[in-house]
Amino acid sequence: MPTLFRFLMILCTIVGVVAGSLYVLAEYFQPEPKEISKALRNVKAQPVDEPNSTASTDTSAAPSFTAPPSHRAQ
Repeated sequence: MPTLFRFLMILCTIVGVVAGSLYVLAEYFQPEPKEISKALRNVKAQPVDEPNSTASTDTSAAPSFTAPPSHRAQ
């Protein structure tokens, strides 16, 4: 019986130390956030079309749409 009691006490001590250290690590030490990127197999990225800076797109001009003539009864 003393051998079983000694075994259980040593086992409880080891479990207590492990549980206590896990608690301390979880409560007092926060992991630093970092960005994770992982390449995906069989996926090809399409290039993003950026607007050409030399193209002249005049946004101040009037729209090319013209309203249809009004049909008034005379």
